[in-house]
Amino acid sequence: MNFLFRFLAFPQSEHDLSDTAPGRFWLWVFLLLFSCISFVGLVLVKAESWAWTALSLLGLLVLLGRRGQGLGVSKSLRAWVIVCLLWCVAALSSWAANGFLVSQGRELDTPYLKFLLVPFIVFGLAPFWQGNAQRIANKLWVCYIVGAILCFATAYAQVHGWLDAWLVGEGIGRAGGAVNPIYFGNISLLLGLLGLLSGLKLARRHGALGWGLLGWFALLCGLLASLLSMSRGGWVALPFLLLIVVASAWARRQKGRLIGIVGVFLAGILVAQALMPGDVLRHRVGLAYTALLSFDPNASQDSVGYRLRMWKHALDVTVEHPLFGAGPGSYVFEAEGVDSPRFRHAHSDYFNAAANLGLLGLLALLFSYAYPAWRFFRLSRSVEPWRAEIALGGLLVVTGYAIFSLTDVMFYRSIGTVFYLGTVTLLLALAEPGQEATRTERIGP
Repeated sequence: MNFLFRFLAFPQSEHDLSDTAPGRFWLWVFLLLFSCISFVGLVLVKAESWAWTALSLLGLLVLLGRRGQGLGVSKSLRAWVIVCLLWCVAALSSWAANGFLVSQGRELDTPYLKFLLVPFIVFGLAPFWQGNAQRIANKLWVCYIVGAILCFATAYAQVHGWLDAWLVGEGIGRAGGAVNPIYFGNISLLLGLLGLLSGLKLARRHGALGWGLLGWFALLCGLLASLLSMSRGGWVALPFLLLIVVASAWARRQKGRLIGIVGVFLAGILVAQALMPGDVLRHRVGLAYTALLSFDPNASQDSVGYRLRMWKHALDVTVEHPLFGAGPGSYVFEAEGVDSPRFRHAHSDYFNAAANLGLLGLLALLFSYAYPAWRFFRLSRSVEPWRAEIALGGLLVVTGYAIFSLTDVMFYRSIGTVFYLGTVTLLLALAEPGQEATRTERIGP
C-alpha cells in the first residue's frame, strides 16, 4: 500500500513528472477519463459517472500518499472547492429543515454528491495538472476535436436510424446519443466551440493549416449535432457564445477567426437545411412562438406551455419555503387531467434550485456560474496565449450552461453535472498558474 501511495503521490523531481514512465502513464489515464467526462458519456451510458468516480478515488489515494506535504493548489482552486461545497451545504440544510423527508433519493446523488467529490479531485490531482499544464492542454485540444466530430457522426447516424439497436435515445426523431436530446445537443454545441479553439491553437503551435481547418470542421460538427438534437435552448445560447468568440478575436485583432466564424455559421445553416427533412427547424421555432402567443396558465399542454406552468408552480413553492425550499427532490408538477404528465423538476435549474433548496440553493447555483466566469474572464487576458485560450474555453462552457439552465435542468442528471464540474475544474487548473508558475514548463510532444 505504501508503494501505491508513493506511485500516486507524484513527488517532485528535477524534471517534469510526465517525463517519467509513471507520469506518462497517468497523463494518458487522465486524458481517457476526461474524454469519458466530455463526450464518451454521450454515447455510452454512465461512462461519465464512472470516470468521475475513478478521478475521485485517484484524488483520495493521492491525498493519502501526500499527507503532511500541504495541499499545493492555487487560491482560486480552493475558492472553487468552497463554491462547490455550497451546493452540499444548501442541500443538507434544506434536508434538515424539512425533517429529512425527501421524495427522490436521486436528488441526493445528483448533483450534490458529484459536487461533494470535487475537493478530492482538486486537492489530490490539480497539483499534477498545474505542474504539467501545457503538456496536458496540447493533448486535451485533440480530445475536444474528436468529441465534436463523434457527436455529429452519432447524431447523423441516429437520426437516420442506423444505430437503433445500440442507441435508443429519448426523443422521437431527435438525436440524443445515449442521453436526453437536450443534454446531447447542448454539450455537443460546447464541444464544437472548444474544438474550434483547439484547432486554432494547434495550428499556431505546429504551423499547420490542417489543424485550423479541422478546428473549423469541429465547430461545424458541434453546430449540426445541436441542430439534429432539436434542442432550442442551445440555439438561444448560440448567439451569446459566438459573441464571446468574436469579441475575443476582435480584441486580439484576429481577422481570420472573424471571417471563419461567419463562414462556418453560414455553412452550418446550409448543411442543416440539407440534412433536416423539410422545414423541421423552421417548424420547431414556429411552435415555440405560437405557444408563447397562446399560453394559458391553466391549460397549455405544449412544451413551452408546460415549462411556463412549471416555472409558475416553482415560484409558488419558493414563496412558501423561501429560505431552505421544500426539500431536495420535493418538486412535483402534475397538471389536471387523467393522462396529464407528471414532472419532477421545474425544467429550469434556477427555478428548480429555488423550489427545492430555497434562497441558499439559488445562491449556490449562481456562485457556481459567477465565480468561474469571473476567473476565466480574468485569465483570458493572460499574457500567455495558451492559458488565455484555455480560459476562453472555460468562459464559453460557463456562459453556455448559465443560459441552458434558463430552460432546462442541466444539473438534474449525471451527464450534465459531471461535464460541467469536470470541464470547469480541469480548465481552471490548467489556466490558473500554479504555485510553481515561475518555473518554465517544458513542452512535450
